[in-house]
Amino acid sequence: MLSRMYARLFVLTLGIPLMLAMLVACEAGVTPGGGSITTRPQTKVLLTYHGHPDRATAVAWSPDGKYVASGSLDKTVQVWSATTGKTRLIYRGHTGGVLAVAWSPDGRYIASSSLDDTIQVWDASTGARITTYRGHKLPAQTLSWSPDSTSIVSGSSDQTAQVWAAATGKTILTYRGHSAPVNTVMWSPDGKRIASGSVDTTVQVWDATSGKTLLTFRGHKKQVTSLAWSPDSASIISGSFDKTVQVWDASTGKVRFIYDGSNTTVPSLENTKDVLPDLISLVAWSHNGKRIAAVTQEYCGDAVVMTWDAQSGKRLMFYPDLTVYSLAWSPDDTRFVSAIEISDVQIALVP
Repeated sequence: MLSRMYARLFVLTLGIPLMLAMLVACEAGVTPGGGSITTRPQTKVLLTYHGHPDRATAVAWSPDGKYVASGSLDKTVQVWSATTGKTRLIYRGHTGGVLAVAWSPDGRYIASSSLDDTIQVWDASTGARITTYRGHKLPAQTLSWSPDSTSIVSGSSDQTAQVWAAATGKTILTYRGHSAPVNTVMWSPDGKRIASGSVDTTVQVWDATSGKTLLTFRGHKKQVTSLAWSPDSASIISGSFDKTVQVWDASTGKVRFIYDGSNTTVPSLENTKDVLPDLISLVAWSHNGKRIAAVTQEYCGDAVVMTWDAQSGKRLMFYPDLTVYSLAWSPDDTRFVSAIEISDVQIALVP
């Protein structure tokens, strides 16, 4: 496992987002809120996967909803049944901890990025490696496939987002619009644009073919940690260390909703400088477009997963009472899969 000193250095110098920042905070010895958990609304856990011996960091569903791929600091990506938890295969191609995983829309391939500075594309059924991409100078912490499953965009601490061919690893274009590490990237569902969020506090929307910047969203006051497109490619949701989740027009940048994570009621707790209270770490839009979700890490060992009706803004929430490092909607929007403390991955019903 990463030492606390190494993890802290990595966070401060390279901009690896909240996943590793929380790793530092948790290893500093902060304890959760204890007795308050009995009064908090919970969700039904359907399955817990225990296959990783070290911290799970990333999750992705297969497009048919039958399997989950989970990446870990144990250097593996494991593919397992979403109904039984039975391991289907273990990919061992990386020599460093895994930071991100993404399943191709056609279901055939998985891409995984690692602290070993590579992104590897491999067969989702057999684990056979297809290609290794080495275009980034520093680890890529975020990945997204093109809708036609032919290309991948990756965002890195080297301040670039790069588009490359999944089959050959050939670089198609390099986007250099950001002035700080790129924390999050996502291809629009219509395939025409890519959005990237950065430590520089901006979200930039750019043409997926030419790399031309189409829009720079400056609504956040601190670094952007996560973003997601609406299924119709009309809107973007972005989460930030400024404690807000913002929904805005992907063409004009006009803000439609702002959700403030600091409004969440939590027990009084003495925080330390290592704790990141109320920071928005993850956001996700349901596949049917009806709901949005966000994770706020209130303090080590305690997360709140909030969901809203995408039209009315009505809010629901539940408390896993565990640090959440990654979260994704199931293809049918009935379940969440999440990488949680210490090394497990859980599938739970969406409340």
